[in-house]
Amino acid sequence: MCRILIFGGTTEGRLLAEYCHQQEIEAYVSVVSGYGADLLPESEYLHVLSGRMAREAMEGFMKRASIRAVFDATHPYAAEATRNIKEACGRAGVSYLRVTRESAAAENPGGDSGKGPAAAFASQVVYVHSVEEAVCYLKDREGDILVTTGIKELAAYTALPGYEERLYVRVLPSCAAISACEDIGIRGKRIIAMQGPFSEEMNRAMMRQLGVRYLVTKEAGAAGGFLEKLSAAEALSVTAVVIGRPLEERDGITLDAAKIHLKEAGTVSAKRKFSLIGTGMGGLGQMTLAAAEALKRCDVLFGARRMTDAAETLGEAASKILRVPIYGNREILEWLESHPEHKRAGVLYSGDTGFYSGASGMAAVLSEKPYCDSYEFTTYPGISSVSYLCAKMGRSWEHVKLISLHGRDCDAAQALAQNPAVFTLLGGAHTVKELCEQLLRAGLTDVRITAGERLSYADERIVTGTPDQLATMEFTSLAVVLMERNEESEGVR
Repeated sequence: MCRILIFGGTTEGRLLAEYCHQQEIEAYVSVVSGYGADLLPESEYLHVLSGRMAREAMEGFMKRASIRAVFDATHPYAAEATRNIKEACGRAGVSYLRVTRESAAAENPGGDSGKGPAAAFASQVVYVHSVEEAVCYLKDREGDILVTTGIKELAAYTALPGYEERLYVRVLPSCAAISACEDIGIRGKRIIAMQGPFSEEMNRAMMRQLGVRYLVTKEAGAAGGFLEKLSAAEALSVTAVVIGRPLEERDGITLDAAKIHLKEAGTVSAKRKFSLIGTGMGGLGQMTLAAAEALKRCDVLFGARRMTDAAETLGEAASKILRVPIYGNREILEWLESHPEHKRAGVLYSGDTGFYSGASGMAAVLSEKPYCDSYEFTTYPGISSVSYLCAKMGRSWEHVKLISLHGRDCDAAQALAQNPAVFTLLGGAHTVKELCEQLLRAGLTDVRITAGERLSYADERIVTGTPDQLATMEFTSLAVVLMERNEESEGVR
């Protein structure tokens, strides 16, 4: 069960999401925009929540999803979001961890003399506390300005005289960001929509091309490309106006520490994964794409030898998976209990998992204690033999009665007498010959019989005739039959 919630939309949030994917840790990842969601890796372990959430919505979700740990990896300057997340965690009784960026600027934001890595640029760096303070500084100075502080506080720059002709605004390449610029009158070439962080060379080329004299940036840490901006500005004698990091940002944990906490939180609720995979009839080429991908993610495969051996045909990744040719439910589970290093098991079942398949038995076992506490399973259906055969015949099968004579007893003649069409699996003593003789004894002579064997293989064989005709033919024991009765036929009633 997923008990971890990451609030992202930043480089740190994306890196934490990637870590969860790599370590097979399930997590909810909350981002404000669809653009932020697009940057996340596609993963079965990540459940993306897209859209801004109010504090009440956060609290409600944490309670409904039984969240145990929240990692706040929102932007260092998203103070309101952080307050809401922290308050929601307190109300929901959930552990809160603030993931902070490693600072690349002064240790005393807001001061005029920097310390630390940014001190090397002190002669060309002006520190301020806010966007409003940056605007006040720039009001009395001439020259174009490159703004890299995001869209949330763009409106503050409208206080600059002639701002529409002075500002170049670098924002994320999203419709929302471009619209925010246009809303305050920044248009066309004054908008630079690009995804960072940017190298020093890229920043330098951009500032030189634009001919700016000032750069406005937030002290967003190493992950935000802060020092690269300052280096580029120094090389071009551009003055950098730096908005210092909020004081509350000093409290928190680093990205590396967050990964350790994630690993611990994920291990608490982690269950071993079980995939019940229907292979379809015949070769593995009849598997669905979802089933094939699930197979490739396994680290051990169980099933009849013909199916586990066939896994090699799915490519190099599948050929490296450990294959164990056993298929008894208890036998498989005993093997796994003695091999705890395997976390992702797959069991291959011929045909479809929902039609007289051993998958139902394994699903029942995994749903009961003690196994339900240690395993979680997903079923991947295969292409069934009835679907395949009817497709070959050009028939629909919604009217067909489904039975099985494979390892079980059933009165096929009685079933056909009561239904216009019956499909059955055969096996063991129940052969095509034996079935036809049973129909003849019951007086069901005016019946159309279609028998299929080796379906989907190169030597596939499908034969249609009457019971007396097929009774004289030879078929393999593992065959399927579609019986269709004429309404005029007489027999068992």
